[in-house]
Amino acid sequence: MSRRILGGVFILTSIVFGMRVGERIEYKAQYGFLELGSMVLEVLDTINYAGKKCYVLSSRLNSNPELGFIFSLNDTIEVWTTIDSFLPVVYKKGVHEGKYTNLTRLEFDHRNLLVYEGGSLKDTLLYPARDLLSYWYYLRTIPLIEGDTSNVIIYEGEDNNDVQCIIDRKINLKTKLGNFLATKLKLRTKAKGVLGSSGSMEIWYSTDSNRLPLQIKTHLKFGTVIFKIVGVSY
Repeated sequence: MSRRILGGVFILTSIVFGMRVGERIEYKAQYGFLELGSMVLEVLDTINYAGKKCYVLSSRLNSNPELGFIFSLNDTIEVWTTIDSFLPVVYKKGVHEGKYTNLTRLEFDHRNLLVYEGGSLKDTLLYPARDLLSYWYYLRTIPLIEGDTSNVIIYEGEDNNDVQCIIDRKINLKTKLGNFLATKLKLRTKAKGVLGSSGSMEIWYSTDSNRLPLQIKTHLKFGTVIFKIVGVSY
């Protein structure tokens, strides 16, 4: 069975899952036996913005200080997403990698399919688009049925990137928090950069009511990095 979710805007509101304001999920980034750093995903708050009630989601990615002689990064993303459909309204990204620093703030007008930066028109959208962070959360709200596929537009790197999501299978996954029955998803794209250098990513979601993203695997130029869950708090 397959299903195409054009622009990723389908949502089944009867799904109940454990995400709530105050949720904090911690990960360790592993490259083989080497600990590269950490990632923290948080639901910081709810706000009203431009007539829409929004979640404030954040992601913080930090390299292992012990590897500072090789590389250093401190990247943050904050996204304000509509509560009903998890579409991004405001997207803020801060990149601090070595001596390189870059700050980005985008605003999405999904009705008119436009993206603004600093109050000026920046780009057009093919469909109501998502960013990768809000998409991870959105996937927690829909049925994950083995064999289903869907397509979504991820806006990243000044481009509309067509990403295919394949719902692979259920597996037993061992984590620091215990053993979970998890659904494995495969993300694929021909675009460069949005999912790593290979254009692919795998995510494992718990099948319980919390629908936690337990593990995220991405493929970079130097090899495969796995983000493994190590803590959850509310």
